[in-house]
Amino acid sequence: MCLRYSLTRHPTLADYYEVVADAADGWSPRYNVALTSRMPVITQRTRCTLEALSFGLVRPARRPAERPLILGNARAETLLAKPSFREAALHCRCLVPADGFYEWQKSGAARLPHYFALKTGQPFFFAGLWEPAQDDMPAAFCIVTTSPNALLQPIHDRMPVILGPNSGPAWLGDQPLDPAQLARLCQPLPAERMTGHRVDSRVNNVRYEAPDCLAPV
Repeated sequence: MCLRYSLTRHPTLADYYEVVADAADGWSPRYNVALTSRMPVITQRTRCTLEALSFGLVRPARRPAERPLILGNARAETLLAKPSFREAALHCRCLVPADGFYEWQKSGAARLPHYFALKTGQPFFFAGLWEPAQDDMPAAFCIVTTSPNALLQPIHDRMPVILGPNSGPAWLGDQPLDPAQLARLCQPLPAERMTGHRVDSRVNNVRYEAPDCLAPV
């Protein structure tokens, strides 16, 4: 599941999508984004806007003694069937800027992190869902996942939906998409457009954030 990613070149995003916003004040490169991080997300309300949302949709705890659930991913195949995501899939689709993401490969008891990006090195957009702030909960987003391409398949059984320059505008918005269009937009990005490599296990620590998170080992 895609619960960690990087966004290291925020000022260049305007080159890939026309947004009505400047770079966020005080923003700095992020090399190991984890759940609850506040990150730039492109939404469309009355206009296309870049705003900071919290990573992970919050749901009430199932039992009184448990903590609330934080949902970082939503499966593309069941977006319109799952009550947790259906309303957002119909009316609150967003673009999540990134330039790479992590997946973990199981090797016995160990979990080996791998980093994936576009071969061009350019930023891209995850297909995302978002929800406005409610009561004491901040506005938040999650990332839509799909079946893996040939590059990801040996590592993990899911990968994030990565949108291209044409599919991004089609995904963004508050008007319902028909199931066939939704399925087309959520196809895995072709493996030949991507690259990946093992990275150091220090990435497993959500508090570790440094440029060497991305370095091959």
